[in-house]
Amino acid sequence: SSCPDQELSQKVPGRACACTCAEGRAAFLLPLPPLPCSGVAAMKGVNTEGSNTDRMRQHQLTKKNVNQDNLRHEDVDLMVCTDLIDQSRTEALNRLSSSATLVEVLQANPEDKALASDTDQQLLLKVHFKERVNIAGVSVRFSKPPALEEGEDEDTYAKPRLVKLFANKGDMEFSDCDQIEAAAQAVIEGDDEVEAKVICLGHRFQRLDSLVIFVEEAFTTEALRSYINRLSIIGHQAQDYHAVYK
Repeated sequence: SSCPDQELSQKVPGRACACTCAEGRAAFLLPLPPLPCSGVAAMKGVNTEGSNTDRMRQHQLTKKNVNQDNLRHEDVDLMVCTDLIDQSRTEALNRLSSSATLVEVLQANPEDKALASDTDQQLLLKVHFKERVNIAGVSVRFSKPPALEEGEDEDTYAKPRLVKLFANKGDMEFSDCDQIEAAAQAVIEGDDEVEAKVICLGHRFQRLDSLVIFVEEAFTTEALRSYINRLSIIGHQAQDYHAVYK
């Protein structure tokens, strides 16, 4: 004979037979499917995979927008076109006091004022930035030597022959130049050359707070001093990633 309670258990999922007959005890021992979750329990089991995926997609879109913004940056002369050069901290070491200042040759300088070295051929030009910058290139022009003064002759001044660039080394001195590897350099070889250009590639020239230009040698060994008329630093302000992702 069939057990009434067992028949009910077959109609209601998750209900076990409560009688004491053999059939009921056997049914009670069988695994039964769980009862449907209540509203509160169901909320605890919500699958968050979809929302996590949305967050990941939003993060990727943000990164993509940042990368696109970087590509849209226009490289310009940082002295002429921006206010990013800290003029109060920018200086030239071993500069002849009667010659032009570093700030003057960083500007357009249509008069071709000359910045000249003093006690020997070497110049250490230290440029500091107010914000971090990415440098694309550096150009040095040397088209017009300083006017000769009493006791000077045409061999007193010569254009540079070897120019080196050091990135983020704003505290370096002359004694450090042989100890630190230059990030880039330019060698002037032709008698008629009046400008040297250095293309600045790679991570070494990204997010700089300073750039040092070292005139190591003059074009002629007989010259007492070296000189330049124009220093142009081309680049743009670096992206502030912390501001984007905070």
